[in-house]
Amino acid sequence: MKDNLEIPIEVIKEICKQSEMWEINNPRVIAMLNNIFKCLKDDENLDEVSKETLIHIVFSNLIIYSRYKII
Repeated sequence: MKDNLEIPIEVIKEICKQSEMWEINNPRVIAMLNNIFKCLKDDENLDEVSKETLIHIVFSNLIIYSRYKII
């Protein structure tokens, strides 16, 4: 399950580049998301299933807000 907890920064950058919104396609947002993923992965109080679930939720939202016009 550890492999599912790694989201490389290159992947985050590529997804953010797909967005026309400067709020997402922004170096600070990329760094913030990278840090969120690292914090979730390294958290000692969460079990592996919870970590994976939270990482997938954040990652899914990144994809949704990068690719689709949300009203």
